[in-house]
Order: sequence, then C-alpha cells, then structure tokens
Amino acid sequence: MTMGHTTAAPARRHVPRTSPLPSSITLEFPPEPHRVKQARHLGVAALREWGLGRLVDTVEMLISELVTNAVRHGQGEQVGVLLAYGDGELFLAVDDGTPSRAYVRQVGPEAEGGRGMVIVQALSGSWGTDGPRTWCTVPVPDATDPRAQRGTDPAGA
Repeated sequence: MTMGHTTAAPARRHVPRTSPLPSSITLEFPPEPHRVKQARHLGVAALREWGLGRLVDTVEMLISELVTNAVRHGQGEQVGVLLAYGDGELFLAVDDGTPSRAYVRQVGPEAEGGRGMVIVQALSGSWGTDGPRTWCTVPVPDATDPRAQRGTDPAGA
C-alpha cells in the first residue's frame, strides 16, 4: 500500500461523513505495525455485534489496507479509525495525520507492492480522501435481499 504525494481526485466521489453513524466504533493508537491486527479484530467484533458478519472478509481487508497505509506512510503521532454502520452502508475512515492524499497507483505485474488502493477501490462502494483521512464505504443490502440471506458479500469479495 502506498500513500501518494498528489492531489489527484479519486476515481469515485462521495460526500465523506464527519460524524459517526448510529452504530460506530472509534479507535486511536500509535502507528505501530502490530496495531493493524488489533484494528482488524476490533472491526470484525463490531461487524458481528451489528449483525453484519457477512461483510467480515471485505471489511477486514479494507481495514488491513487502510491501516497498513497509515502505519507505513502516516506522519501523525496517532492513527485514528472510525467504523460506522447506518443508512444502508458501512463507513470506514482512517486518519494518519498526513496531508498528502492516497491514490491508485499503476504498478507492473512483477511489483511486490503498491496495490493497496486498487484493492480498496475494488472492494468498496466508494472511497476518497478528506485531508489526512482516507475513507471508503461498503453497501449493506437490506436483510430481505436474497444475497444478504445467503451471506453473499455485496462488495464481491
């Protein structure tokens, strides 16, 4: 995963949330590599508490990619994570204190890294940056949706 030093806008636009949704968790921790695993575990626990276990694989990957970016490339003393659910979507935001914006890199097939934001773009409904914060959304189908009843992840993971 790579944080770019560009102001290019992301491919998809969405108005970022500035306040938590009805069900939310917030985390703040030092930018240490072992914190990525802790953030994933807390995110998974929240999803299960909210009855969204079918989104675990997708959201776990999104948390992993965004928090790893923050730990590796962030300039702040803390990493902040917001995971919130409401209005038919899950919202994930990671603040790393870096003024530069995340972007989708073009990497060759032999590159060992640099695909983090490609993964975020592929798994999320929308994503973007808002100052030092990178965010994404995952649509949550209505419980009456047959895909939700079968446990199909709407993000395609």
